[in-house]
Amino acid sequence: MDNSMNEHHETHAYIRVSTKQQGYESQQEAIKAYADNKGLSVDKVWTETITGTSKGIDRPELKQCLNRLRRGDTLIVWWIDRLGRDYSDTASTIRALLDQGVNIRTVNQDLTFTSSTNTQQKMLNDLMITLLTGMAEADRVNRLASAQAGRDALSKQQWQEKFKGRQADTALHERIRELRTDGVSIRGIAKELGCNPSTVQRVLKA
Repeated sequence: MDNSMNEHHETHAYIRVSTKQQGYESQQEAIKAYADNKGLSVDKVWTETITGTSKGIDRPELKQCLNRLRRGDTLIVWWIDRLGRDYSDTASTIRALLDQGVNIRTVNQDLTFTSSTNTQQKMLNDLMITLLTGMAEADRVNRLASAQAGRDALSKQQWQEKFKGRQADTALHERIRELRTDGVSIRGIAKELGCNPSTVQRVLKA
């Protein structure tokens, strides 16, 4: 009898946020909706509050998640940047998972990296990894620069005055977009930045 017919392949989800204020709810809801739409049942959700500057191997929950995954399993993340600190780290984690036989799905952009021994598929995976992690790294660097510029601008004013003037507005808008990229809900962004949800929605629609 072929035991592979009865083998259960697990689906796991990994969620990372940078601060406790961001919360896991937005990413968790998005992943649940994604899994339901794809007909997937998530066996385990791993959550972690740790900065994006920490290497994947230094993240306790991610490390446990990767050790748990087996050939044929699937890992769902909001976006590939959840899996590493930078281009090199993220690419290394993705390639290690694919070599291990684990499939990777992203909610953002609805991408699937399929583990395969087929040479053509492996070349396609490698091309996607190189392109996407490079883009993610460029975006990360830009967001860090924008966030720093925002902090520098806001530090020159009192909290109650920080939203006055073009420079402060720009800093606020950049911070709103940064948090949204991290999967934070509109309500969560408003709460963290002390502004109205309508302000957040207006900035994101601009």
